[in-house]
Amino acid sequence: MSVVIHNLQRSIRLNVQRLERDVRYLRRLMGLTSFHMGIQCVEDDYIAEANLAYRGVEGTTDVLAFPLLEELEPGQALPEIPEPDRRLLGDLMLGIPYIHKHSQLHEEQLEETLSVMVLHGMCHLIGYDHETEDQWKQMYHKELRILEQFNQKTGYSCKPLLGIGHG
Repeated sequence: MSVVIHNLQRSIRLNVQRLERDVRYLRRLMGLTSFHMGIQCVEDDYIAEANLAYRGVEGTTDVLAFPLLEELEPGQALPEIPEPDRRLLGDLMLGIPYIHKHSQLHEEQLEETLSVMVLHGMCHLIGYDHETEDQWKQMYHKELRILEQFNQKTGYSCKPLLGIGHG
């Protein structure tokens, strides 16, 4: 199924083709290729507004996830949806300038940091969260397993996000 990426920001030069390739591979590793998803790459002010509107949290952030499959438990099989057009996973919003600052601060490549943020958001789309330490550990280990395989394929050195309130 499709992934639609809209680069709505102009602050940071973004290789959208590389992002698309990395997202396709992450989706394959996650077993999510039979579902549609969307990604919006936005400016800091836009994601800050969305963060306040949808989470009640002030300020910019790295990734927001808008899942369309209700009440999934981490690790649970995704529902069987016979109609391909109705297999909608959800949308991610990436705060590109915020992610760019994060990558520079940690001396990482932007593409690697973007891949980690996309994977993190995809985990949220399928029911993972990090409100408690147990939830965070479960999500961290899921991301770690996927990123180990992803790194082997891409030559990247991506690592999962650290901490409950990562960003």
